[in-house]
Amino acid sequence: MRIQGSVVLITGASQGIGAACARVFGGRGARLSLIARNAEKLRVVGGPDALRTAGDITLDETRRNLVARTVEKFGDIDILINNAGMGLYSPAWNAPLDDVRRLFELNFFAPLALTQLVVPYMQERRCGLIVNISSIAGKVTLPWFTLYSVSKFALGSLTEGLRMELKPNGIFAMTVCPGYVNTDFQSHALGGRPPETIAQGRQFAITAEECAEAIAGGVERNARTVLTPRIGWIFVALSRLFPGIVESRLAAINRPRVSP
Repeated sequence: MRIQGSVVLITGASQGIGAACARVFGGRGARLSLIARNAEKLRVVGGPDALRTAGDITLDETRRNLVARTVEKFGDIDILINNAGMGLYSPAWNAPLDDVRRLFELNFFAPLALTQLVVPYMQERRCGLIVNISSIAGKVTLPWFTLYSVSKFALGSLTEGLRMELKPNGIFAMTVCPGYVNTDFQSHALGGRPPETIAQGRQFAITAEECAEAIAGGVERNARTVLTPRIGWIFVALSRLFPGIVESRLAAINRPRVSP
């Protein structure tokens, strides 16, 4: 899909992957509608013509206001990038259910609700793209990240279903599965902490800009799935071919944090 001139709505745009997407898509000529909770950080993202909305997208009123403001300013929405998300490192067997509900409200229900608001505008023109930012944890369940993985598996399945549902309307859907991206993601998790070896894995991380470039490239070539870095496909393939071995290795990484 052509980025230049497109109206691109990005959630979680004040930092990390969202802010990087604003820079990359804006640099390729997109017209930007950006939303995040942190109004101060959001103020410096995007060019002078970007539309900025500060608010919590888990709230229906915020979502409806965001879409209405975007359409009022730009006339349409061509690309929706559901980027906003959070982590939860607490084990599934004792995670507070209130935290789990908050996780799913942001990681799954907010993208679904925004998609439902945006698709009617895309249907009118028989053109559009939904980009859902999942994770490699949405391809292979990570035991220190079980509930986060569940939320991202759900988002990936939603994307695949949307792609089939909306194909007759000329609307496409793309899943993005980043590996370790060098952002402040861990510090904003709802609870728990990752294993030490994972927490120290930043030397293997890609930058948010590299991730955003991969997303933009996927948009331009109408990719079904973008997994970045691409070496992550080897991990996914191994998990499919040798599930017992991969599960044992992942459990070993996780074991120190569940031992007495």
